[in-house]
Amino acid sequence: MPCKEDSECDMSGKKFCDMYDNMGGFAPKTLKAIKDLDPEMIKLIHEMDKVILEDGALDKKTKRLIALACVCIRSCEDCVYPQAKVAKNYGATKEEILEAVNVAVLTGGVPSWSTAKKGIAQLFEEWDKE
Repeated sequence: MPCKEDSECDMSGKKFCDMYDNMGGFAPKTLKAIKDLDPEMIKLIHEMDKVILEDGALDKKTKRLIALACVCIRSCEDCVYPQAKVAKNYGATKEEILEAVNVAVLTGGVPSWSTAKKGIAQLFEEWDKE
């Protein structure tokens, strides 16, 4: 699905669209806000994101599952859904997503599950409707 979020031809709009397309036609609200409020930051994030948006020694699905576990441990409730959604877009199963959250619980404690519960429930509810 091509980027429909920004039809502008400026560099920050293109970088945003590249990230949107690379995440399976999805962009988190936070990324959209950064694009709108600080276009220069999008250029920097685009360059840094290449490590997670592209296959390397680890495939991008695995990297996204690692990122999911990290945001759970860091207690970023707003970050859980976007990380899990992109992992799904990269081919992760429900079981793989839950296992990543369970790894977060084992390394970061039970509060990691509290952080994850809303975002995971939202994603799975959407998934079941597909």
